[in-house]
Amino acid sequence: MVTFRKKYFNPLYFILNEIIKDKSIRTVLVYGGKSSSKTVSIVQLISKEALVKGSSTIAFRKESAIIKTTLKKSFNLALDTMFIAPAFTKYDLSYKCSNGAEIIMKGLDSEEKAKGIESYKYVYLDELNHFEYLEYEQFELSLRGIEGQKIFASWNPVDENSWVKTELVDKNTFTNTDKFGTLPCPDSFIQISDDRGTVLIRTTYLDNYWIVGSPCGTYGYRDENLIAKYEALRTKNYNSYKVNVLGEWGKTTFGGEFLKQWRSEKHTGLHPYNPKLAVHLIFDENVNPYFPCGFFQVEDDNKSARMVHAIALRNPDNTTKAMGREIIRKLRSWGHEEAVYIGGDATSQKDDVKQEKGHDLFRLMMNELVDFKPRRAVLKSNPSVRVSADFLNEILENQYLGINYSVDKSCRLVIADYENTKEDKNGKVDKKTVTDPATKVSYQPYGHFVDITRYFFVQTFYNEYIQYQKGGVAAPIKLGRNYSKNNY
Repeated sequence: MVTFRKKYFNPLYFILNEIIKDKSIRTVLVYGGKSSSKTVSIVQLISKEALVKGSSTIAFRKESAIIKTTLKKSFNLALDTMFIAPAFTKYDLSYKCSNGAEIIMKGLDSEEKAKGIESYKYVYLDELNHFEYLEYEQFELSLRGIEGQKIFASWNPVDENSWVKTELVDKNTFTNTDKFGTLPCPDSFIQISDDRGTVLIRTTYLDNYWIVGSPCGTYGYRDENLIAKYEALRTKNYNSYKVNVLGEWGKTTFGGEFLKQWRSEKHTGLHPYNPKLAVHLIFDENVNPYFPCGFFQVEDDNKSARMVHAIALRNPDNTTKAMGREIIRKLRSWGHEEAVYIGGDATSQKDDVKQEKGHDLFRLMMNELVDFKPRRAVLKSNPSVRVSADFLNEILENQYLGINYSVDKSCRLVIADYENTKEDKNGKVDKKTVTDPATKVSYQPYGHFVDITRYFFVQTFYNEYIQYQKGGVAAPIKLGRNYSKNNY
């Protein structure tokens, strides 16, 4: 009988070891920052399964040329740290276990390489974002015939626009679970899809005991130099820190942003709902890629605005009725009793999200939320895109007239929208579209929450906006249940 000591492994390994016991789980997706033990934990599990259960694995990298300096090094490390290397014969691109199980390493030079994998219990795709979506689909279709087969995949979430996010992560609904254990870092998570077939794990270097040391201090290693370098990125290059350290989705290119003064490191934080304040529900009349709504609150000093929550409903739930249900659920969970204001795009006379002819979006939403006695607060016409953008950028950079703005860090889709919305040659929101490969529907990927935020600031700080245009000083505004409608 083979015995392994707990001190050989990081917490992620034990979570993966529990996941493989669930035969209904087909796909295990692991992403996160650098030095978070993603690859090593997966290959340790694969190696253990080969030795103990005789399960064979085929592991892929996109490029064959770098396998020896990436995957092979990881497998060698796993075998050595588990002290099971003598049980394996090492070849150029494979390992043969003494019980006959194999671990094969391959490059994927064409999607044809994804075929012929039926005899393997596990498939591992290292750096999944380097593969193409069609290649990944081929793996899913080709793996069959063995009970409990699984696809493992790992990657660093560099590009917000990667197909891994848009086609694999975003098109599934995941909820947190502790069924398989928990990770030490509070920013890490383990989630499972609604169909119970996919597990999504995010991890950081704080989950790696060979970077931060084990809690008991008896094993692992604390690398003070590396920790200092990672933490220094927080102020030197926040985007790099977010992607490489926190393991969050980010951007690979900068320049031409619409919100030029938005800084995620400065303008996001913990901003929970405040039961003493009104809620402003601001809509953008849009259905693809989602129907959005931002939940805003303004602090008692009338100058501190916060987005505390956001909803983005995708097909088939991108309707006013579904949106109403979600808003009601959230407001009731908060026990909200203060005022509710509804606003947004003033040109809401299209049929994009309507269920009845002749009723605009705001009237429909007020009908859905009638129990909360919502008040309509919509401008007669939309503000100038360029001027309202300049107004918002001035608030972000200089807290114009004492106004400041921040977003709760849980609103990840909103933050991504702010970071990725570009401006066109006329200084307006870039309306370039992309096409969904599955539905063939064209849509504008970014700019929806940017528009929502512009509407909110002009509607809520109307006097300040007028004064901004004139270059003067605004009179104080009134909010809450005495909110003035004179400007609408």
